This record gives sequence, structure tokens and C-alpha cells, in this order.
Amino acid sequence: MNPIFLPPPPPFSFIPFPPPSPSAVPPPPLYCPPPPHFLPTISTGIHWNKPPPGFVKLNTDASYKYNCQRSSIAGVCRDEDGIWMFGFSSRVQSGSSFEAELMAVREALKLAWDKGLRRVILESDSESVVNRIRNQTIRQPKNQMEEIILECQRYGSRAWSCFIQHTLREGNFAADALTKKLASESFDLHVWNHPPESLSLILLADMVGMEVPRHGALDKNQIAHLKVMKRELLARNLHWY
Repeated sequence: MNPIFLPPPPPFSFIPFPPPSPSAVPPPPLYCPPPPHFLPTISTGIHWNKPPPGFVKLNTDASYKYNCQRSSIAGVCRDEDGIWMFGFSSRVQSGSSFEAELMAVREALKLAWDKGLRRVILESDSESVVNRIRNQTIRQPKNQMEEIILECQRYGSRAWSCFIQHTLREGNFAADALTKKLASESFDLHVWNHPPESLSLILLADMVGMEVPRHGALDKNQIAHLKVMKRELLARNLHWY
């Protein structure tokens, strides 16, 4: 078979992405890691996981304001080495946090497809949103939320390998931070080709697999380590975002 004309990838799957084989040897990273003495000593906890080789990972999140029914949605796309590919953020009108999370997933799927990405893992920290998209059968939408769910599912009928799965909040810090970095007060979608500087430490923590406890966050010592690592990487003209 001519390798240039491979058959299309399998259709969209709403099952969690299978874990990589223990025997699989990952390719060398595209970035130069910092020296060992710059890596922090960290306890067992939760961290963002890089996608397997050949895939990208899209993390989405939303922030809902009950008093004005306005939300912000955001997403962060990174490659197998944890390098920033793009992000997005926008203000939206939504009736609930659930609807806002759905809108973030829909926008992420649309952008991924439009940008030609065909091997995608999408993560949301809303387990209910993930379950509804995977499991709910909708023939005639009765409201806007069902319309969004159906639209997400229709992306699943396209020819690509796309997996949607739940992640804990502690594995979704980058998308959460981007919901707070809106380019303007308008409802226009903003695509971030380069991440805001304020996300640099979070992205670095994710790249090196820095762990945090459940319901926790990066502590002062971890942030101090990250700042040292950041200075060292910048001094070597190495960029991780």
C-alpha cells in the first residue's frame, strides 16, 4: 500500500482514549528538558497528561456567572510534547454552567476540525457534559442544550480519530486560567496563536508533569521551582510555549 494514500482514520469515539502499551517507547521530546537539579521534588498527586505520539490534546473549560447569565469559555490545544498549538476564549450567553461547558466543547471540536487536526483527545472537567455527549440519544432537540449536544455528536460522524474524556480539575488548570484571559468584553471568539504570558508557569508545570493534590493547587515551593526553571530555559533560548 502506498503510505501516502492511507485509508481514513476510524470514526469519532466517545470512549476514553486507551492507555498506551507498556512496551511502547515514546519518541524523544522536541524540547530540551532542564538539568535534573532544576526539576522539583514532588509528591504523588494529579497532573496533566501529554497525549500519545501523533495526537493532540484539547482541554476545555468554562466560567459561569449566575447573576448575569454570562459565561466565558476557553480551550487549550497542545501536542504530544506539551507544546502550545493554539487556544481560544470567548464570552458567551448561557443559562447554566453545564450549557457553558457544552459550548466550550463544541467550539473546541469545531476549531480542531477546521484546523485540519485529525487525531484529537478532548478533555473536559465536567463529567456530566462528557457523559451526556457520549451517551444521550437525541433525534429532535427540545432546547438549546440538546442542540449543542447533537452538534457535538455530529462532529463524531466525521472521518477522524477523536476521543472525548473527563479529566479532574487539577489536570485542567491551563484551560481554566484561559477563561479569565479574555481579549475583550465582546462576544467575538479570540484564537490565541501564542499563549498569554500569565499562563507560562502553568504550561511549564504541565510539561514536566508537576503534580498537585486533589482539590489543591501549585504551592509556593513548586511555583518557586518553576520560576527558576523558567529563567534557566529562557537563558538557553528554549521555549515551551
